Amino acid sequence: MESTEPHFKRFVFILIDGAPYAIFKALIENGDLPNIKKYVVDAGSLNKAVSVFPSTTGPAFIPFFMGLYPGTANLPGIRWLSKLNFQLPHRFKRPGICSYMGLDGLRFETDLPPNFPTLFNFFAPVSNIYNLLARGCPPTKNRTRWIKPFAYTYAHFSHRWRFVNQIAGRYLHKAVEANDKFVMCLFPAVDTFSHLTRIQSPQVLQTYREIDSAIGQLVHNLQKANTLQETLILITSDHGMTNTHTHIDVPQHLDDGGWRCLHYPRIWRRGTVSASMVSGNGMTHLYFKNNPNGNGWGERTPFEQLHRMGVISSLLELEGLGLVAGQSETGDIIVQSRGGQGKISCHSPDTDRESPQRVSTIFKDADSLRFSYRFTGTDPLGYGVYYENLSSREALRETYDSPYPDGIVQLWQIFKSERTGDLVLSAESGYDLRARYEVPEHHATHGALIAEHLHIPLATNYPIAEQHIRSVDVFPTVLSLCGHNVAGHHIDGRVVK
Repeated sequence: MESTEPHFKRFVFILIDGAPYAIFKALIENGDLPNIKKYVVDAGSLNKAVSVFPSTTGPAFIPFFMGLYPGTANLPGIRWLSKLNFQLPHRFKRPGICSYMGLDGLRFETDLPPNFPTLFNFFAPVSNIYNLLARGCPPTKNRTRWIKPFAYTYAHFSHRWRFVNQIAGRYLHKAVEANDKFVMCLFPAVDTFSHLTRIQSPQVLQTYREIDSAIGQLVHNLQKANTLQETLILITSDHGMTNTHTHIDVPQHLDDGGWRCLHYPRIWRRGTVSASMVSGNGMTHLYFKNNPNGNGWGERTPFEQLHRMGVISSLLELEGLGLVAGQSETGDIIVQSRGGQGKISCHSPDTDRESPQRVSTIFKDADSLRFSYRFTGTDPLGYGVYYENLSSREALRETYDSPYPDGIVQLWQIFKSERTGDLVLSAESGYDLRARYEVPEHHATHGALIAEHLHIPLATNYPIAEQHIRSVDVFPTVLSLCGHNVAGHHIDGRVVK
């Protein structure tokens, strides 16, 4: 692989799980994160970036480490069902049904596209701390692989997530002292405390300050080794969050409508004709059985058929449900709200209009595709204008500060995955889509297509001037700054400067 002249010889990647851009920025401006401000932001920049849909831990890690959307990687959620592979009585035969919140979390890496490199493949030696996407990291350098299950289990039941973060900090300093060239460190406690309390509770704010102290110690160690100037430091998050006041029981609603629903943890239910696979609680995939006499659950059910079945109108009765999206018989993506309907079309300039499945087989560079968006009634995405023949980057710029940032491309990419539901639901701020079996009860939500969940901080000690950045851009940008060329790999991101 060709290399370019590197700006940096080392890379330290800090991922604060569940840190919304607005809160992170306010803490910087208020002086609550002095080390991050002095040694990272003031030395480089703080940008508002856009994560991916679904904006949830796991799928939202893939852009950082592989430069791919979840739809491109065929991992469209923290839970999913493959209609082509799911069948009875072998209901647990992989890859039929999956929840990475359980034992399937151990299989996350094997479900990724095979033979595709991650950040770990470009550096040596490396260290991984808590991150579940460790492909390319030698097992001996996956520093928390043994302690993570015990630490997370203990913290889940005791609510002592500060202890988990403290372990991360200790391993971070050990990895830096060992002179590892790439160190990935995940701090999970902002996310977990937000779920337990609220997104700006005293516990959450104290956790931010403790992470800032860990960054201060990191910089001290780099200065002591005289390697600070050659080290790229990047601090970001996988998703934002919003406080939750109402839980929506989607599976019960489907049961009441006559579509008996399979859902976690009730995956032993018999006679089911629908399934709900929720991610981050702000979004869920819905699947409807349409192959009763054959193997599996059939192929994706078109939006028009589900509309004729009464599914769409029934779902829109739910207070707090923001969007219902599905794939049209023509291959376009339909997005529906109570007030109106939008249609996303995508085509390659070199061909006639193609369906998302067809486009995905020829997909090399998202900027080579063209997107159009029209609506009837009230625009469900809130843009208020028609868009024609936009590049991926133009679609990002046009919608960056809207209620549904990058919604056109994000809805398109998720339907590239065959594991994506017949319908994808996105909740409004303040609501989530899981009313039962979430122990302890969640008081904050992520996963939806809304701005509060998609906007994430991107703080680096190297200035980035670009104002419109996706999380998929981090992968090629970091590698470029460290002297690597990824031109030979077909990724969704691009280098930003």
